Amino acid sequence: MTNPYKIETKTGSISPKIKKEEQWQGYPNPVWHKKDKKKVTILYSMIERRKSFFIRAYLIRNGYKFIDMGDHIKEDVRWGKEYGNRMECNPMYFTSGSFIRHLFKLHNELGLSKEEIVEKYIFMSGGGQCGPCRYGMYPQEYLKVANDAGFKGFRLMVFSSELNDSMLDKDCAFQFNLDFRINMLISFVLADFMHIAECALRPYAVDKEHALKVIEDCENLLLEAFSSHFYMIKLPIALRKAGRMLAAVPKKNVKLPLIYMTGEVFANLAHNEGNYNMRRFIMDEGCEVIPGLFTSRAMYDNWRRAREAERGMKYAATEKEYKYWKKSLRRQHVSDKAILIFYNWLKKHFNPEAFGGRADLADLDELARLGYELYHPEIFGGEGNLEIGEAVHYAPLVDGFLSSKPFGCMPSSGVSDGVQAKIMTMFPDLNFLSIETSGDNEVSILSRVSMMLFKAKEKASKKK
Repeated sequence: MTNPYKIETKTGSISPKIKKEEQWQGYPNPVWHKKDKKKVTILYSMIERRKSFFIRAYLIRNGYKFIDMGDHIKEDVRWGKEYGNRMECNPMYFTSGSFIRHLFKLHNELGLSKEEIVEKYIFMSGGGQCGPCRYGMYPQEYLKVANDAGFKGFRLMVFSSELNDSMLDKDCAFQFNLDFRINMLISFVLADFMHIAECALRPYAVDKEHALKVIEDCENLLLEAFSSHFYMIKLPIALRKAGRMLAAVPKKNVKLPLIYMTGEVFANLAHNEGNYNMRRFIMDEGCEVIPGLFTSRAMYDNWRRAREAERGMKYAATEKEYKYWKKSLRRQHVSDKAILIFYNWLKKHFNPEAFGGRADLADLDELARLGYELYHPEIFGGEGNLEIGEAVHYAPLVDGFLSSKPFGCMPSSGVSDGVQAKIMTMFPDLNFLSIETSGDNEVSILSRVSMMLFKAKEKASKKK
């Protein structure tokens, strides 16, 4: 029988040194067993600091040891590029870089061996399963950087990922159950509220530092209430107090240019060095920016899945397939109702209108209708039709429209921006700017944004 591994040469045939015996199935992700709950510390990071900050309440209440990795910083990109695959988007470099940077911090500063770190720590994060470039990439990239850096067998807990299979084990010390999901939802809503407060007060406050200190005090107040086992009672009380504290912050009686920012989820909603602290930069340049709410993004993911389910039911080839999509649609509707119930309940107690906070969630059906002729709402991937619908909606309402996405992001750079050229012919007064974040080149990017803000100020002055 002919050996398929042999290579024919002029002098005969030779066999390769390494033979592929079986298909590689990825890195292992061992179960974190209940008996080891007290021995293991959770390293975790969400999309930005405030979401990580509030989710610690659940960890405190349930007796987990944890380290909040906080916000992403510029140095994370260097770590991500050193240990990650080449030519990735900067959200991948930031998130994987932050992860590996903290592992080496434990190794170098605490003197722990890599084997001890693998045994005593586990990483928890989001899955990044929202676009064509990210199907399965985030979890495997986290495992890759850990294993390539010498942390063999390091364990992960990643939402919305195939890696969840190991976490579904009944003996697993951490479960992505209903209780955790509710707490994660509330954490993200609270983070959105504090972001709303910053967007409302930072550009208008008589004393910016005082306003930021009040927001920080409100964060600590809400965390204390949320960390209690009786948080369903204490949190509304804390929200009412926080709302009054924020409403008492002195504000300037001026009308500032209004800017809308959209784009890829990380480049839009990181609120840190991952997107050049863009909204803070806009506010410090003398403009108001509409808040970027992760709650709205979660609603869009449900909306997208519901449209997929409706299409699946329409074209189902079998009764089994029809029932599968019908169950999926019912699940999205339940999730939508839960998000709206919690958001509106907490918002009622917080009363953001008292300090000028913009807390309305996007009307996704209306955005889909507005952009339908330009971008079919069932072309899914990344942010889908959102940017297009938002551009049409906000064109007559804002003085500047900024789209932020990672360098080379296919859905945003190749699709959304392409359609924007048509929108700008429809709305010639739309002050539109598209930027691509790469983790560096900050001066150039902020210079371009400054020019857009200059035009926004001119546009706003003509309205007076």
